[in-house]
Amino acid sequence: MIKYLLFFTLFNIALSGASAAPVDTAVVFFNNSGVAVRTLDSADFYMLILSPTPPDDHYNIQEFYRNGKVKLIGKGASRENSMRTGIVIFDGDCTTYYPDGNKSALIHYKDGYKADQEFLYYPNGKTLGVIKHVPGSSYIYDKMFYWDCYDETGNVICKEGNGRWIAYDDSGSRIMYQGPIKDGLMDGTWTGKIFTPDTINYTFLFKNGLVKSSAGYDKAGKAYPFNNEFERATYRSGPLVFLERLRSRIKLPKDTATGGKMSIDTMHISFVVERDGKLSQFEMNGNVDPQLKEAVFAALEKSNEWIPSKVYGVPFRTRIILPLGVVSGWNTKYKGWESYHKEIWYNEKIINN
Repeated sequence: MIKYLLFFTLFNIALSGASAAPVDTAVVFFNNSGVAVRTLDSADFYMLILSPTPPDDHYNIQEFYRNGKVKLIGKGASRENSMRTGIVIFDGDCTTYYPDGNKSALIHYKDGYKADQEFLYYPNGKTLGVIKHVPGSSYIYDKMFYWDCYDETGNVICKEGNGRWIAYDDSGSRIMYQGPIKDGLMDGTWTGKIFTPDTINYTFLFKNGLVKSSAGYDKAGKAYPFNNEFERATYRSGPLVFLERLRSRIKLPKDTATGGKMSIDTMHISFVVERDGKLSQFEMNGNVDPQLKEAVFAALEKSNEWIPSKVYGVPFRTRIILPLGVVSGWNTKYKGWESYHKEIWYNEKIINN
């Protein structure tokens, strides 16, 4: 049986082969930010969660790039119901790969956390670095030490926790960030650069491994302090509140055919969240009554309380596609507690202009 599991949804499709032995597999789609998405078309990679192979009781975890090349092979702890939730707790050895198929890292996990030594590699197979993971009394006290690092020619640039460190992007072809290491910890000013969704330079100031300040710089050199490297565009009170408020603001025109009010429950809207949080470029696909479209757009004009997408603090325009229908919810009960849940799926894409 194969279950195509969409993270955070209750919907799955079950397929079975009459002559094949029953094997459970869950498929979860992700973008490069690690956020689960609904379809392969909108994904950058996907994860397969396969049933344990006796006598080993660990899930077999495989990740693949869009081009079909292996991205990761590892093991997941069996106590987590990964087939249902899509959440994996890595446990044991894990190997990651560059898009060209060459090995990028060897990592050992224990109960979801990195343990022992982590080995990093250049695409040509040479060692890039060694990171030490030292367990504490609990995971919040675990320590990570940048230990040894080598340049592309094999020269030592960090030895036993002192020197300079280089980190590359997922392809291994571009330096993402670099800076000084002292006693195994990031220290001083680190600099980095990304090229997607646009060219952004950024800096971190570290003291004994702790971030003291950070800022991203757009093409014009304007600085934007930030706390999170990536922030999604969001309504200030959340997308569910946005939809409820938007629906309440739409003055539905009369349907001349039925005598009642027109319905928006099966329709979708599209708009752009500008860098200042205001909305623009409203669209409704399909054959929509002009009066209804005017009513929806008028309500959108009053719904500008958005926070734009930010990458290393730099704001970007974002296209949002959102269903207008009423969002249904569900109840969950656990040990006497009961809660009610609602969620909404919508598409978003950063616009680089």
